[in-house]
Amino acid sequence: MAFTLGSQASEQKLPEHWFGDDPNSAITIDYSDWDYVLQASVLLSGPPSREEAPEDRGSIGTKMKNKYNVKTINAGNRFFYERFRKNPELKATIKGIRESLQKVPDEIRLNMLTNNEQLAYWLNLYNVVVVDEINKIYPEKKLEDFVTDDDGLLARKTVTVEGVELSLNDIQHKVLKVKFDRDPLILYGLYQGYIGSPSIRKHAYTGDNVRRTLTANAFDFINSNRGTYPAGKDFLVANFYQRNADYFPDFKADLSAHLKEYLSMTDQNALDNAKKLVAKIDDWTVTDIYGSTQNFGGSVANNNAAFLGAFSRIDGPPETREDSNIELLSDALQRRSVNYGRFSPELIVRLKELKQRNERHSGTVTVKDLEEESAQN
Repeated sequence: MAFTLGSQASEQKLPEHWFGDDPNSAITIDYSDWDYVLQASVLLSGPPSREEAPEDRGSIGTKMKNKYNVKTINAGNRFFYERFRKNPELKATIKGIRESLQKVPDEIRLNMLTNNEQLAYWLNLYNVVVVDEINKIYPEKKLEDFVTDDDGLLARKTVTVEGVELSLNDIQHKVLKVKFDRDPLILYGLYQGYIGSPSIRKHAYTGDNVRRTLTANAFDFINSNRGTYPAGKDFLVANFYQRNADYFPDFKADLSAHLKEYLSMTDQNALDNAKKLVAKIDDWTVTDIYGSTQNFGGSVANNNAAFLGAFSRIDGPPETREDSNIELLSDALQRRSVNYGRFSPELIVRLKELKQRNERHSGTVTVKDLEEESAQN
C-alpha cells in the first residue's frame, strides 16, 4: 500500500496498522499525568479578542523598553516555562511523560483504537515533545530559528515510535495528514511553542474531547489577532497557514471557506469585502508567562502585556507566590509517577496476546514524495 504526499515528505516505511482503526473499540489511553501538568502549568488567555496591549513606556529611571507586537502579545494560552527552567525534577517529569507516550504502540497496536483515540495520542505526543524541547533551550524568547531551521524543532528526528524515528513534521505530514485526509482542523492541535501557533490546552486530548477541543482551538486562533486581522482593504492571516498551504490547495478560496466556519459575522464580512488575502501575521515570542517581557529597572516585570500574577493564587509578593505554586506542582507531579503505565494490568495481558497474533500478519505503508512517484510513472 502506498500513500503520496507533497514535497515536505520523503520516502519512509511506516507500520500499516498506524493507518487502520477499530470504530467499535472501547480502549482508551490514560493521560492523567500529562493532564495534571497542563492543569497546573497552563494559563488560559480567555476569550479571543482584537484588543491591543498598551505599548511599554519603560520603568521609572530607565529609557529601555520591551519590544513586542501590541496586537498579539496577549493572545494565546501560556505555559509556565519559567519555573520548569528552575526545577530539574519538573523537567525530568516532562521527559518521563514523553518517553512513556512513545512506548504506547509497543503495548497496543494503534489500529485497535478508534480514530479519535489515535488522533488524541499523536497530538499529545507532539505537544509533550514541543514542551520538552523548549524546556531545553528556555529562556530563549524568539523561536523562529529554533522551530523552522533545517535542523530545527519541526525537522529533527526527536521521536521514536515502534522503532521508527520521526520528526514532528513526520507526525503531521506522514501520519496525521494522511490518516485524516488533510483535515485542516488537525492543525489547531499542533502547538509549536510560540504565540503565532495554535494554543496549548489546559487539558490533555482524549478520544472523547479531541474534536470539540480542536474546534474550540480553531475558533480561538481564527478570532484573535495572531490568526487573522482585518486591515482596511486587505484581510491578513497568519503565516502559519502559508507554512501549511498543502491543506488549502486553492489557497485563497479554500482558506477563506475554512475561516468562515469560525469567524465572527463582522469579520466574515471583512473577509468577503477584502481585495487581498495576505499571509503576513507572525509572532515568534515563546508562550511563557512572565519572561516574555523583560524587567528593566524594577524588582519584577510590570508591563501590562505580561501575565504577571495571573497564574499564582497564593497570597504574598509575586515571586513568593510562584515559588509556592511550583513547589506544590513539583510535589504533586512526583506523586503522580508515570511508572504505572497507561493501561490496566488485565488489559495489558490481553493487548500482548492480540499484538502477538497481529504481528504474524503485519505490513508496512510506504510514504513517497509526490514528485518522485510522478517521475516513476
